[in-house]
Amino acid sequence: MAGIGFQLAKVAREGGVGGVAGAAAFGALISAGPWIVTAIAMGLLDHWAVRHLGVSGGRVVQTVLVYSFSLSALAAAPIGIVATRMVADRIFARDAAGVSGIMLVALAAGGVLALPTGALVFGVLAQLPLVQATLATLILTWLTQIWIAAPLLTALRRYRAVPLAYILGIVVAAGLLALAPGAGVATVLAIVAAGIGLTLAAITIVIRRHFAQTPQLPGADAIAPRLAWIVAIAGVAAVAAIWVDKWLLWLGPESVSAIGVLRLNPINDSGSFLGLLTMVPGLTLLLIVTETRFDRAFGDMIARCTGTSTLQRIEEARVDLFWTMIDGLRLLMLVQLLVAALAWVLAVPLFDLIGADARAIFAFRQTSVGTIFHLVTIAATVVLAYYDLFGRILLTWAGFALGSAVATLIQWDAGFAAFGWGYMAGALIGATVGLAMVAQATVNLTYLLFVGNNPSVVGHGGRLL
Repeated sequence: MAGIGFQLAKVAREGGVGGVAGAAAFGALISAGPWIVTAIAMGLLDHWAVRHLGVSGGRVVQTVLVYSFSLSALAAAPIGIVATRMVADRIFARDAAGVSGIMLVALAAGGVLALPTGALVFGVLAQLPLVQATLATLILTWLTQIWIAAPLLTALRRYRAVPLAYILGIVVAAGLLALAPGAGVATVLAIVAAGIGLTLAAITIVIRRHFAQTPQLPGADAIAPRLAWIVAIAGVAAVAAIWVDKWLLWLGPESVSAIGVLRLNPINDSGSFLGLLTMVPGLTLLLIVTETRFDRAFGDMIARCTGTSTLQRIEEARVDLFWTMIDGLRLLMLVQLLVAALAWVLAVPLFDLIGADARAIFAFRQTSVGTIFHLVTIAATVVLAYYDLFGRILLTWAGFALGSAVATLIQWDAGFAAFGWGYMAGALIGATVGLAMVAQATVNLTYLLFVGNNPSVVGHGGRLL
C-alpha cells in the first residue's frame, strides 16, 4: 500500500488545501471505503428489514449478516494472508500464471472452509428453514471469498476497484429491495446474496483480466511450511483480536436470544461498531504518511546494505529509520487521540441524531479510545512485516486477543457501562507488545538483515521470533 501512499502524498504536497482534502478523502476511500459503505448499507438494511419484515424477520436478517461477517473474516484470515504472502513472491518473480493459480486455490479453500461452517451455524445452531439456511451459508461463503480476493487488487494498483465493487453490489441489492417491498426473509437473503455475489464477481473479473495467463497451481515449495503456519495463525489472531470481546459478550450481560441458540448483544455490537469507525482518519494517515515515510527510509537502508556502503553509513540509515518511525507514530497517535476526544465529547448528540440506544454510548466511547492503541498495533505489525518477522506479528496479535478476552471476563458482571473495556485493554497490550518487538528488532536490524533473519543463514522459513 505504500505505492498509493506516495501518490497521495504528492497530491497533498502539490495541490494546496484542495490537494490535502482530496488526498485525505481518497486515502479514506482506499483504506476504509468498503468498511464505510458496508456500515452504511447494513444500517439502512436494518431499518428497512424492521419496517418491512417486522421485528422477528428483521432479527433473522441482522443475525445472519452479523454472524456471516464475523465468521467469514475468521475463515478467510489464515487462507487470505498466506495467499497474499505467496502472491507477493510470485509478483516479484513476474510469474502471472502462478498468481492466478494461487488465487483459484485460495478461493476454493475458502469455500471448502466456509460451506460446512455456514451449514453448522445456520442450519443446526440457528435452526433456520432449509432455504434460509442455504442462502445464509451462501452469504457466508461469498463473503469469505471476498475477504480473500479483495487484497489482491492492491497488488494491481487497482485501488478504486475494491470500494467500487462493494458499491456496485450494494446498489444492485438496494434496487432489488426497492422493487420488492413485500419480500419475505428468504427473498431478502437471496437479494443480499446476489449483491455480495456481484461484488465477488467484479473483483474476480478484474484480477483475472490482469493475470490472464493460464493458471498454474502452486507447488509444494511455494512457501516454507513453517512460515505458512506462522502467517496463517497470525491472521487468525488478528481477527480474534477485534472480535473476541464481541463473541464473549454475545453470551454476557444485556445479550439477547436471536435465532435458535445464536445470540447477539445489540448494545455492545452497535456501540463497538460505531466506535471502530472512528479509526478511519488514523488508517488514512497510516496509509498516506506513516507507512510511506517508513517505506522510503527502509528502502534507503536496504539500498545501502546491498550496495557498497560502509557499516557506519548503514548504521546512520538505521538511526534515521528509527526516528522516522518515532515521528510517524507520534503524529498517528496525536491525530487519533483528537478523533477519540471528539468522539467522547460528541457521543450524546451523535446517538440522539441517529436514534441509537443511549446505553451503547459506553461501548462507543471506550472503543474509540481503544482505536488509538489498535492503530499503534497495526503500525507495529506493518513494520514487523517489512522486517519479515511474522512470529513477532503473531505474538503481538495474540497478546491483543488474549488481553481483550481476559479484560472482558474480569468486567463480566459490570453491565453495559463496561462494554468496550475489554477491546481497549487488549489494544493497549497489543500496542505495548508490538512496540517492544519493533524496538528490539530495530536496534538489531543490521544484524537481522545480514545474519539473524537472512534466508541463506536461517532458511526460507525465517525466524520464529
